[in-house]
Amino acid sequence: MAKWGEGDSRWLVQERDDGANVNGWHWQERNMMGWGKDRMSELLTAITFELPGSEGAARVVEITKFEGDASVNIRKGNKKFAVFDLSVTCAWEGECVDAEGKETTAKGEIKLTDFASMNDEDEYVYKVTSSDGDKAAKERLKQKIEAAVAPAFAPRLATFAEELADM
Repeated sequence: MAKWGEGDSRWLVQERDDGANVNGWHWQERNMMGWGKDRMSELLTAITFELPGSEGAARVVEITKFEGDASVNIRKGNKKFAVFDLSVTCAWEGECVDAEGKETTAKGEIKLTDFASMNDEDEYVYKVTSSDGDKAAKERLKQKIEAAVAPAFAPRLATFAEELADM
């Protein structure tokens, strides 16, 4: 083993003036927040929640908040680790037919917290709120979304995690 400063040919970083990370031997971290927001938007805005008997539906219309960290870490040039800890807020809109046959609308948010690479699906926390619209429609659609949000989001969140790991 060569001593420090003896010019050992295996010690490539010492010989470089720029101190570059030769062959990616050390850690590299790529910020994936831009890609993550775009991809999460594609995955989640495709979700629709149908009420039974064609009485109405609600859909995710946009991602309003995307906060946290998402990155791909590369160690020694070929070992990849996807690391993320995200909080995502989605806006939803829906229509519902009331008891008189009149169509009413409602809006609200779905907040996803604890979406992290170290958590299992059952540890994700969803909070559904309703903000605008007819009171009865808000309550009906909110209840439907609360009951169906975890099964609707789970496969899309798994897709996000897999695609991030393959980056």
